[in-house]
Amino acid sequence: MAHDDNWLKLHDWISEKMNNCDGALIPMSPDKIQRRPEPELDYQVMLESASRTMIRFKRPERLIKVIVRIIDEQVKVSHTAMLVFQKDKNAFVLVDSKGAEGIKIPVGYIRLATDNPLVRVFQERHNYKIFETGAMEYKSLLDALNRHEVFKKNEDLRDMFERALAQMELLKSNICVPIYYKKDLMGVFVLGKKLSNLKFTRQEIGFFTTLANDVAMAMANAQLIQDLQDKIYEVHNLYEREHKIFIHTSISLAAAIDARDPYTHGHTERVTRISLVIADELRDMPEALAYRNFKETLHVASLLHDVGKIGVPDSILNKKGPLTKEEYEKVKEHAVTGAAILYPIRELGDIAREVRGHHERFDGMGYPDGLKGDDIPFISKIIAVADTFDAITSDRPYRQKKMAEIAMQIIRDNSGTQFDPIVVSAFLLAYRKNRFQDIL
Repeated sequence: MAHDDNWLKLHDWISEKMNNCDGALIPMSPDKIQRRPEPELDYQVMLESASRTMIRFKRPERLIKVIVRIIDEQVKVSHTAMLVFQKDKNAFVLVDSKGAEGIKIPVGYIRLATDNPLVRVFQERHNYKIFETGAMEYKSLLDALNRHEVFKKNEDLRDMFERALAQMELLKSNICVPIYYKKDLMGVFVLGKKLSNLKFTRQEIGFFTTLANDVAMAMANAQLIQDLQDKIYEVHNLYEREHKIFIHTSISLAAAIDARDPYTHGHTERVTRISLVIADELRDMPEALAYRNFKETLHVASLLHDVGKIGVPDSILNKKGPLTKEEYEKVKEHAVTGAAILYPIRELGDIAREVRGHHERFDGMGYPDGLKGDDIPFISKIIAVADTFDAITSDRPYRQKKMAEIAMQIIRDNSGTQFDPIVVSAFLLAYRKNRFQDIL
């Protein structure tokens, strides 16, 4: 049922913005017909809506089918298709195809090996030598082969592009848009010609390339979550084995998130270790005893506290300088996104509340819900202190790290405002015992 709701949401934002995007005929005399220009679309709004909606999909293949189906319906092209890299086949496989021409293309049977010229052009990023956006348009490429200087100087490159052009003809492709995640080519988005016979505008091509980036992130995120779920369900009848694999899978997922930001590499591991040290000083507190398994819940919650950052663009995570207000608001969404990702997973449903609350403040001035005092989950309060301590004592793109003593003083000064005084006391006690010596 959740998948159907997501489909409708994704359908709504494209349908509303792209209705009649292929133009319309203006009534005129029978001997003279004129086509009305296509209306200008607010692609920025569309992309923002897409980003929020796509993150909700938990299965990559479902997301792909929805994107292909809606673009086919709304853009009105001869066909729309998606080629996706599959590790077990070591090839790019056609996973979905729609449209009058698309139904003639057998899904699952078309495979482009990694040495296919079209794949090589995208994998080796030669497409950017000809096209600024990276998307390859058939007619423009045909023209470039005859005129572009790069082909006059490099016969091997010309041969590769000529064979890539032939591959586009076989796929009946007007435009091929690469789907990249980091340095890897995840797939290729294939678009046939418009049924209106109008050319794709520069703005539309820009939209498709940006959409491809969002699709890549959503696919990668969905695959991470699916891998986590698969691991959990594999061992659900064997508690001890399940517990070990569950923790290791959470660590792997946390490492994958950490790897997106080279400036915070190891952050999740350190926050987890600091949180567990603080917990040792709090294990007999009534707030800790209220949990069925306090240490295990804290362990997993701290490992996954930043899982929502898979929804934050790399350009923001890796920015070398202070964030703008809009960028900071995007980062703040990670608490809500993380909870939304974890809540549907049976074994992580209880963890979602703790993840959502790790940026709340004791005085009620935090986010996302403005919780105050005892309304904030106890484990969230612990993670908040550990998270802040590691952030202050780690190098960031926009500032150098501070000494542990300075970080400790900052946390002490914010006891009772940003942080729970009980948690701060436990943190300071552990610090005086040199419990953090092996972590820093």
